[in-house]
Formats: sequence, C-alpha cells, structure tokens
Amino acid sequence: MGLLIGVVIAAAVALYINFGPKPFLTKPDAQSERAAQSTPATAPQSEPIALPGKPGDQPLAKPKFDFYKILPGGEAASAPVVNKPAEDVPEKIYLQAGAYQNPSDADNLKARLALMGIEANVQRIDLAEKGIFYRVRLGTFATAETAESMRARLATEGIEAAIVRSKP
Repeated sequence: MGLLIGVVIAAAVALYINFGPKPFLTKPDAQSERAAQSTPATAPQSEPIALPGKPGDQPLAKPKFDFYKILPGGEAASAPVVNKPAEDVPEKIYLQAGAYQNPSDADNLKARLALMGIEANVQRIDLAEKGIFYRVRLGTFATAETAESMRARLATEGIEAAIVRSKP
C-alpha cells in the first residue's frame, strides 16, 4: 500500500514539473511582437568618433576621475626598514624507532607500535649514496621530557628509539 502511494506521489510531482508553469521561461508578448514588426529597423545616424592624435582634432576631454588631485603628495612614503632578529622557532622533537631499506620492515614496526597504542609514521627518504630508506617516526613531542618518557616505554617493549630534533 505504501509503495503504491509513493508511486502516485512521484508521478504527480513529475507531471507538475514537466507540464506545470515555467516561471524561468520567457515568452514574448503578442503586442511587443507586433510593435517590432511595424517599426522599421534603421541605424541611428551618428557623428564619427574623433581619435586623439590626428591633426585638427579637439583636445581630449577632462578626465572622469579627479582622485589624482585629491591624493596626498606624489612621492612614495619611505619608511625606514628595521631588521628584526629572527624569532626563535621551537625545534620539533621526534622519536625515530627505525630506518629500513625494505618498506615491509618499516610497515611491520609501524603495525607493532599500533598494537601498543602508539601512532607512528613511515617516511620515505632518499640518501644519495646509500639508497632509499624508510624511517619509522613518532611524534612531534612538545618537550624533550615527553619524548624521553615515550623512549623509555619503547625500551621496555624492546624497541630502541633515538630522539631526533629538527628545525622547521
């Protein structure tokens, strides 16, 4: 019964959309069509436009904008440049749990860390003379103390990790 009601409603909506009023479709009025037919189309006669720079031309008209006169001074402001010392950017602290040439080894360590509830990332790095390595990193850590406590936790699970500091 519900299916039948749904089909009837869908058919009614489809008929309304297809055969109902179309507000976005404009039809020309009969009066405007007759007016267009009775009026002959003639091109308005106008004077040729004078181009600047030809002999005998009138000088150019006044510019439309007068803000050039309103703006203060024609010179650009020259503010002294003060060299600020570079702000100390805090370094990022990571733990590197391993670096492998085989990507499956890196994925295995990442999975082992995930089973411990630790999120790790595998980064592909190209060392020119040594080849491509896949390193397993944890972090970033806010302080060295939090990184050291995570390192101690990994050591109890038998995973050696090194603290890596880098500036962004």
